[in-house]
Amino acid sequence: MKERKKGEHAMVRKLFMLMAAFVLILCMKTTTYAASTKTVNMESVGSGMYIHIGTMKRGKGTVYHRVKVKKKGILIVAGAAIAEDGTPYGMAVRLCDSKKRSLEPYKRSYVSTEEFIVYGVDPGTYYIEVKNQSYYSLSAGVKKVKDLGGDSKKTAYQIAHKKRISGLVTAGEKAGSADWFKFKLAKNRKVKIELAAIGTDAFRFYLYGPGCRNGICMASLKNDAKDFQKKVALKKGTYYIKVVRASKKSNASGFYDVRWSMQ
Repeated sequence: MKERKKGEHAMVRKLFMLMAAFVLILCMKTTTYAASTKTVNMESVGSGMYIHIGTMKRGKGTVYHRVKVKKKGILIVAGAAIAEDGTPYGMAVRLCDSKKRSLEPYKRSYVSTEEFIVYGVDPGTYYIEVKNQSYYSLSAGVKKVKDLGGDSKKTAYQIAHKKRISGLVTAGEKAGSADWFKFKLAKNRKVKIELAAIGTDAFRFYLYGPGCRNGICMASLKNDAKDFQKKVALKKGTYYIKVVRASKKSNASGFYDVRWSMQ
């Protein structure tokens, strides 16, 4: 598989590196006291990035970090718990909606100075929950991403030949929701389909069309920043790509992209 050099995935990596740098700098600063349960506004540092550093008395409590998202896109979160000697290590975070209701199970998402989590989000107010950390630092980045998928097969977005398009699976939407795309072949051809995804859990990509009317699963991807490539011989006709969560019980969110080309 070929490493992505352009597009949204490269943007995510670049933004994360900046956020991780903030986390390391914050680890060396004086922390601020947080009550057993507290809500704070993260400090904006420009370019859609936010930071916060805090401490919880006796390492117990919950802090909700408020982040406002103006446009549909992705929310990237990095951070670290901080030992007494200043050494950073991984910690659990949880995304909550505007009423502080959980959008994922506790301890589903972990972040550190080397790992980040990406959520797909609609416009609105969100809270990043951190629990039971004596000292910690947290950073978040918000980035607009085009969401081109249709809500049904009838409204499938048509992908132009060799055009890479993006889509979002947003936190809090119905678990069984799907995104639909389509492309057309004027004659029988061998086709390469390229897929990539970054998110909190796996997404599945299905192909429908002549010879596969019941759908075939092309891939199940989770945090695959490299293109997954599938080459298939297809008959003349219209083909549909359906993107769903890997499980109907999943609350996965994130973003993905799709590209097809004739060989």
